[in-house]
Amino acid sequence: MNNTPKAIAVLICTVALSTQAVANYTCTGKVSGVSISPKNGQLLVERIGTLKWVVLCSVETEINKVSANTCSAIYSLLITAQVSGKQATLWFNDGRDCSKTSHKPWQKLTGWYFGPRLQD
Repeated sequence: MNNTPKAIAVLICTVALSTQAVANYTCTGKVSGVSISPKNGQLLVERIGTLKWVVLCSVETEINKVSANTCSAIYSLLITAQVSGKQATLWFNDGRDCSKTSHKPWQKLTGWYFGPRLQD
């Protein structure tokens, strides 16, 4: 008996399930409470939509695969969002969501790979 159709079906199911496990999503919302810790240079944001007191990066050292120079630019962008009342969007690829339980306060963001982007 030929097992090729069965093997193809298993492969398709495996790919479909693995794609769902690492789904991409975005978190969008108003920005408030942009802060830099005087102890370690970490950039924290009190709120970006439903995300609360998340650690994005550091203006002193590389964390979250973000250089200190890039973090400084992100800080400027988030201050602009806060002052102008615009929303910002962050992109993620860790199969989580924008809930408080997925991204806990005072911890580095996981799965963050793009953004922030100011919304018009």
